[in-house]
Amino acid sequence: MLETKEIQRMLNMIYHHGRPLEEARVKHLFFDGSADDVIKELSRFQNPDGGFGHALEPDLWNPNSSPIQCWAAINILRELNFDRNAPLVNKLVDYLENTFDEKTLRWPLLIPSNDEYPHAPWWSYREMEPQFNPSASIAGFLIRYTNPLNKAFKYANKVARGAIDYINNTKDAIEVHELNCLVEMMNDVSDLFKHYQPYIEAKQNMILHIENTIEKDRSKWFTEYSVRPSFLINSHPSIGSELFFDLVLEELDLAVQNRNEDGLWSITWTWDDYPSIYKEAAFIWEAIIALGYLKMMYEFGYIKK
Repeated sequence: MLETKEIQRMLNMIYHHGRPLEEARVKHLFFDGSADDVIKELSRFQNPDGGFGHALEPDLWNPNSSPIQCWAAINILRELNFDRNAPLVNKLVDYLENTFDEKTLRWPLLIPSNDEYPHAPWWSYREMEPQFNPSASIAGFLIRYTNPLNKAFKYANKVARGAIDYINNTKDAIEVHELNCLVEMMNDVSDLFKHYQPYIEAKQNMILHIENTIEKDRSKWFTEYSVRPSFLINSHPSIGSELFFDLVLEELDLAVQNRNEDGLWSITWTWDDYPSIYKEAAFIWEAIIALGYLKMMYEFGYIKK
């Protein structure tokens, strides 16, 4: 459990490590701050084409718009009761409509201009087979929050149905980042698809995938890049949150015990090509991770506001 003074110290360190965006998110989530203030800070990462860039995801410093940075923006929007007709949202939907690949039925995970700017090696451009990272998550957002008459909604519906078929028919383990995007999609489409039989089947299959993907060795959760429960279950209620509720609480207990000297959580990954930028990215990530844990602790009843 975290005492009040520890929570306050953590909040102060989030302000210190994070950007104005993280500060606005904290104020909105915990102090009745305005969602409009979060939107204002988020808009600083949006380009004229409606997409997002500028290291919104701190491991990728490409200023150009990309679907993966839009995914990062979408996960922030999911925290908010936002105006669905806000200019930021309309521009985002336009970008997603214009960048959808109708041949692969996906948004691309990587774009060539990533290589022109500091980035973690996993964001280097290369040819890849179509996958559901980040397309499934983007599709879920569009289905939940946009007008069904939009072309982007229709694209998203194709992606979502394809993703549900994939969940139900794959016999292989699903790569964890792709699985995370599938979880986010399944949560977003739950109301619209709740009577759709393949979706009902997919919910059960997702539980199995989540169970098989979470790292069983707790000693690895905070010492190496491994799949903690929170990677796939970070809000409540959501898919898996009730079934794995006690496991999430176990992670929160261990998280409290595994903070660094600033009272935050050090990242468990590195990239070497741009050491000064990596250092800055890691600093920002500590604020983002701490914000995520505080949000989880509140939603799972581990702490009170």
